[in-house]
Amino acid sequence: MVRLAKVLCFLWICALPTGALAEEVLEEGLGLAEAIRIVLVKSPMSEIAEAEVTAAEDGRKAARGHFLPKLRAEVDYTNLNKVPAIVLPDEIASSPFPIQFSAGDTEQLNVRATLQQPLFTGLALLTQYRVARLGTQTADLRQEATRQELILRAYEAYYGVLLAEKFMDVAEQAVAQLTSQAEVARQFYETGVTPKNEYLKVLVQLADTKHKRIIANYELGFARSRLQTLLRWDARKPLRLTEELVYRPYERSLDECIDVSFQYHPDILLAGLAIERASQGITGARSRYFPQISLIGGLSHEEGGFTEGDEIFSATIHAEWLVWEWGSNYYEVKQEKSRLLQSKARKTQTTDLTELGVREAYIALQGEVARVGIEQAEENYRITDEQFQESIATSQEVLDAQTGQSRAQVNYYEALNTYNIAIARLERAMGVLQEPGAAENVPVSLEE
Repeated sequence: MVRLAKVLCFLWICALPTGALAEEVLEEGLGLAEAIRIVLVKSPMSEIAEAEVTAAEDGRKAARGHFLPKLRAEVDYTNLNKVPAIVLPDEIASSPFPIQFSAGDTEQLNVRATLQQPLFTGLALLTQYRVARLGTQTADLRQEATRQELILRAYEAYYGVLLAEKFMDVAEQAVAQLTSQAEVARQFYETGVTPKNEYLKVLVQLADTKHKRIIANYELGFARSRLQTLLRWDARKPLRLTEELVYRPYERSLDECIDVSFQYHPDILLAGLAIERASQGITGARSRYFPQISLIGGLSHEEGGFTEGDEIFSATIHAEWLVWEWGSNYYEVKQEKSRLLQSKARKTQTTDLTELGVREAYIALQGEVARVGIEQAEENYRITDEQFQESIATSQEVLDAQTGQSRAQVNYYEALNTYNIAIARLERAMGVLQEPGAAENVPVSLEE
């Protein structure tokens, strides 16, 4: 049911009018949830994962077909250079003359049809079907892992643009403030209130700030390019983001995050499926210890041959048992057992790495995100600037206050961006990452 719901959801998303969607995005701006949805629809990784799911499902259906009877038709046409004959020996014929008679024609046609139904295969067919079904569950989990990876990339690219825009705003504000201060410093210098070096200090700081604004503009362009590439967005069309960098508290404790990751992370679930697949491999290898029994129904018709006549029906119980093969099956079973041990060890390793990833992501959430530093820096700059205009403070004090304000703003926005991305990475490490506003993740059931 979960797989069917995912397929229907994917088809519904693909059926949406992308042209109208682009028009609406251009008019209203692009939110984070909408950006993630576009990425999930347009990314080639989604297409690859969907194709893998389809291929796995086809493999399951193919394995299911081996349980059913197989109909086989054969036709033989033979052309001989002479009519075959049967000659009776003299001691049987009791005649002074050789006795022979025709055994057919020069042209012979033999038509056969058989219907074969497996009766017992030592669980070989059942094992093949179970392995194929595990393949469909594996494809579903890989598709979920791909989906969450794309969502994480969308988070990082989207927030990267938001952060670059904030840095650009800070640079613009700094240039505007220093431009105003430079004008005041020029007037003070021309009227003899301050020496020339005070005016030159402001000009040097202004030039440096303008250079930082150029760098911030470049970084903004690069961030937008990364997001446009992920969205497969036409670079000639404007792209306006509607989200803001905001703080949202995270409620889960570390122990809860670890427990959720053990239950839902696709890598751990995939490791569990690998163990089941290895167990089925042992069963499949052992199946060759048993005989293969099948029921065969046949219908044959011959023309131009010795047995030419009406259709002949037959029913056969066919049994085949490989009695001795120099230990090949024995070592194949041992090989599968070794693979089972490897799969169990890999699951332990995957579990440890997943827990480590959750712990590292959770630690990143513990950084303090507070706006009080910005408010104090802004107030300090306002007071210092007023004192400078009243010739109470020096230009260097104003420059220091402005630098402190810019640094506080940059640190705050960077911490806010890091915090939001850390939440996304934590949820990805837990295996429950969703687009904003989505319900709690429902893992792919292993009982399908």
